Amino acid sequence: MKTIIYFSLGLLLVLITSCSNYLNLQPQSEITDVTFWNDSTNYALAANWFYQNSLCDPQSGGILNSDNMSDIAENTQSDAVSSGTYVAPSDDGVWDGAYTGIRNANKLITEGENASFKNNILAYIGEGYFFRAFNYFTLFKEYGGVPLIDKVLTTTDSEIYNARASRNETLNFILSDLNTAISDLPVKSAAETGRISKEAAEAFEARVALFEGSWREFHGSGNADSLLNIAITESKAVIDSKAYSLYNEKGTESYRYLFIDNSSKNDPESILVKHYVMSINPSGWPYGISWGYMSPTKKIADMYLCSDGLPIDKSALFKGYDSCRSEFYNRDPRMTESIIVPADSIIRPQYTEAEPQWPGVGNNRNVNSGYMLYKFISEVAAPYTTSAGDFDWNDMRYAEVLLIYAEATFELNGSISDADLNISINLLRDRVHMPHLTNEFVTANGLDMRTEIRRERTVELAFEGYRWDDLRRWKTAETELPKSLLSIKITGTQWNSPEITIGVNSTSSLFYNLPASKLENGFLVLQPSSQRSFDPSKDYLLPIATQQINLNPKLVQNPGW
Repeated sequence: MKTIIYFSLGLLLVLITSCSNYLNLQPQSEITDVTFWNDSTNYALAANWFYQNSLCDPQSGGILNSDNMSDIAENTQSDAVSSGTYVAPSDDGVWDGAYTGIRNANKLITEGENASFKNNILAYIGEGYFFRAFNYFTLFKEYGGVPLIDKVLTTTDSEIYNARASRNETLNFILSDLNTAISDLPVKSAAETGRISKEAAEAFEARVALFEGSWREFHGSGNADSLLNIAITESKAVIDSKAYSLYNEKGTESYRYLFIDNSSKNDPESILVKHYVMSINPSGWPYGISWGYMSPTKKIADMYLCSDGLPIDKSALFKGYDSCRSEFYNRDPRMTESIIVPADSIIRPQYTEAEPQWPGVGNNRNVNSGYMLYKFISEVAAPYTTSAGDFDWNDMRYAEVLLIYAEATFELNGSISDADLNISINLLRDRVHMPHLTNEFVTANGLDMRTEIRRERTVELAFEGYRWDDLRRWKTAETELPKSLLSIKITGTQWNSPEITIGVNSTSSLFYNLPASKLENGFLVLQPSSQRSFDPSKDYLLPIATQQINLNPKLVQNPGW
């Protein structure tokens, strides 16, 4: 396996706060390096910058990837976006970082397209187009249409003050770049390990098309069918290529293992990955999770099906909440592979031996929910004294492609065949030994296919940073986000005892004798609905940083902000 070296070329380190903030540009004489670009071997080094700097960084807890912004997870403090208390910031690292990546992509593309040896470096030019699209999609999701820049700007270029392109123009720019990337990039079998392949670009185009196709469908903002067709075509191309497959090497526990330890490295499910290496760029993510950065809520706990394939309100297998462990019985295995069962002993990175787990106790002391996140926690006892790990982070994995195909197919046609379910969602269920989703099962049990497809997406991708985008594109954020964030059942359960004993393990209950203000229908309140809001006239998009508005008089703020 070849290792990607994160090379920082001087011209690629020129950082700007946006396309419109040119005051921090270095002199043009320092940007141009003819010698560098005349050597074809340097294009790989230039492209390496994006793998370190443009891919999502889970440990940042930022807008790019945090399910704390939604209704399925809660940080140690309430999230401003989730709560509806977010205000326009003076500056914005997401905006700044994306335009830095766009500028560097423009440089790589321009030099590569004009090189006499262009045919020898097509793969790296393709990476430039891919990452330009990737960064524009980051902006598009958060803000809608943005200024489009397709060249390296100097301080004298009028494009510095470009107005925002329309939403449709921005989308078409992204799709055009991805189509160019697909034509330039090698197939996965011919690509260097860890680099973007043709199939990866197809998968990402499917993500983009589903996002905007469903946005148009539910926001009534245009023709959704053409984009849903793209989502289907591109996701099916990835499926048919057989370039990727689901990770299954750990049996029914494969779902949890694919994110941790050595299993996270170059597994067959990974499509777009941020690599971490201890000696170069160690990650604090597994430790942040272990200390309570993201705690599950009742919303996600209740979404896991029972082992008969039925929701908890329809299944006789659901054991209720009386015991602090009973709700975990007879459930989709992804529940116990994502949320720690109270009193279970597991290894945490901070300790050398397995210890019983309780909310608010030991290294769960920062957990303010009754649910403790298990997904992403290493099994390696005290692996590094620096509180850092080297687990890879999936920005995109094959499971998402299967979910895209199923959802786009249903939304385009208003139905989905069992055959299409079998090559998509049911492969995910097979991995965890859950019953298949079929049209007959849905009809016989009074279920709704759209709800079940969305449920499958939510539980499979839980805590990976998809939920906020999904609520917005489905236009359900205005319904879901204003609700109280709830956690475990307290009233009438073990949790309301002074001490809880499970087998040989016992603890004082963190939730004993809580005041009524901390409860709603007997469940622990993490944040009451009175402190949460969502304004559909403005909150489906985020505000552009005020600094950017001040710098560029043509840059118009999003409505309501």
